[in-house]
Amino acid sequence: MTVYVISDLHLDEQSEAQLFRDQRQGRELAALCERVARDDGAELVLLGDCFDFTAMLPPQKGLERFFRKLDVPREVPPRRKLPELLAAVARSNPVGFEALSKVPRLTIVPGNHDHLLAEPGAAEALKAAGIVARIERSVVRELAGSQIVLQHGHEFDEGNEEPGGSGEVMTNALHQAVIPFLRHRGALPNVKMEPDRIVALRPEEAVVTVLQRWLDEKTFRKFFRAFLRLLAENGYLPRPVSFVTGLISVDRVRSAIANADRLWENTASGAIDALDGKRKLPHDAPRPDALILGHTHVLDWAVPKGRLYVNLGTWTERVVDASSPPDTTLPLLKLDAPDGRFRANLTDLAHTGQELQTFTASG
Repeated sequence: MTVYVISDLHLDEQSEAQLFRDQRQGRELAALCERVARDDGAELVLLGDCFDFTAMLPPQKGLERFFRKLDVPREVPPRRKLPELLAAVARSNPVGFEALSKVPRLTIVPGNHDHLLAEPGAAEALKAAGIVARIERSVVRELAGSQIVLQHGHEFDEGNEEPGGSGEVMTNALHQAVIPFLRHRGALPNVKMEPDRIVALRPEEAVVTVLQRWLDEKTFRKFFRAFLRLLAENGYLPRPVSFVTGLISVDRVRSAIANADRLWENTASGAIDALDGKRKLPHDAPRPDALILGHTHVLDWAVPKGRLYVNLGTWTERVVDASSPPDTTLPLLKLDAPDGRFRANLTDLAHTGQELQTFTASG
């Protein structure tokens, strides 16, 4: 038995900004799906955030006010249901979407960006859209006596642990408010502005510092007040708007960014505690010999006391600032037991399958 695992594809629709490009990631995904189909009995696991439904939904409140304050001539889009969202994704990503429809054994783990897949009727909606898949919030597989647990990992992140949390609010706001504002505003002279870069930022809160590079001071101050108010109205900020917009400074936001940027380290710490038996995993998962997560968008690999922790990062073009080249890595994890021992092999499909890490359990 072979299990192929990828995480955080973020398929969405062609609108203001996209994280998944059907002509790049879609073609690589199609090649992978063909490979899985040829491998008799193999399984493909999409380890959360396969779809970016939260990016396709506007904030619950305050978007009309945000547009009005910043003179953006745009109407508030409707909040669509799962079948409509899937149809939009399929139209925008014909290569990647069709590829997934041809995988004989496909398992999808709901993440924080596609948590709608954890709701009743989701498997039927997927099937109606053309994709037949098992939906499991926690995947447990045994290979050569080793217990493998695969989860998305947002349960280690307080802001994204539950649907509607602060992370979802920020994603709604970036895609449906900030990007339309930037496209309407346009770039300053002698400054290259890439609105798509905003949604690829990790941590997402780094948008504040990036926009300081792209906007004149007066426009930035106006944007900052409107943006904080939008976030506050949707529960991202705990204090009343009148207090928040008056006292929260850019420096305080930068401090919050620094904390968010440690997510990958905090996730790894919790994962290693679970491997050591010091922490229980969500969804009643057993203590693993290997724990595979995604969510953080940062590749990670550790072997504490002979057990394995892997974070699969993302297939999106991750960036951390206003100008540097994006990370275009496409990580693939292959789990098997060719000689009776559990083996994990991590490669980068963006660079002709270059090996990044490998692990073989002791005999």
